[in-house]
Amino acid sequence: MTQYLRGIYDAVASALKGMRITAKHVVRKPVTLQYPDERWVLPARFKGFIINDTNLCDGCLRCAKVCPVDCIYIETMGKGKDRFMHRYAVDYNKCIWCGLCTEECPTFACQHSLDYDHALYDRKRLVYEFVDPAHPVPCHKERRLQMGFFVEQVAAAPPDPDRIAKAPRRADLPETAPGAGGGEGGGA
Repeated sequence: MTQYLRGIYDAVASALKGMRITAKHVVRKPVTLQYPDERWVLPARFKGFIINDTNLCDGCLRCAKVCPVDCIYIETMGKGKDRFMHRYAVDYNKCIWCGLCTEECPTFACQHSLDYDHALYDRKRLVYEFVDPAHPVPCHKERRLQMGFFVEQVAAAPPDPDRIAKAPRRADLPETAPGAGGGEGGGA
């Protein structure tokens, strides 16, 4: 008889323990967002999909050469002022969002966007073409101006002191653990 009563007590105690855990989750704030209507607040250094402003791109191929997974395809024809870009494509199936292409770009044409939701049913559609092969883009700034392309003056603008003051300093950035890879003398 005692064993029977002990079993009932354990069952009720277990049910109450489970209800207590459930009650904690009922009163707390929900984490789920109503996706199309609400969006996540993105961190300051968020790396979304790579975009290329073909009005600024000079076809130097630096981004394609520095890419560790070869996901950037650039085809140019001609030399000097007569160089035209026939293809600039990014294969997001391969991209690892390392950001090396954006750091290497001298004209700031290759940048990470704040877009992160390209849900598709076909993987072939994840290769984004930024240049129409039927309408090649001139790579030289003077040629772009002659042909009526918009050219933004990136280097001519004076630096914004507020932006410089708000930029994180090297001392503010987190240190990597010794042996975790990355810096000098770390790892095998």
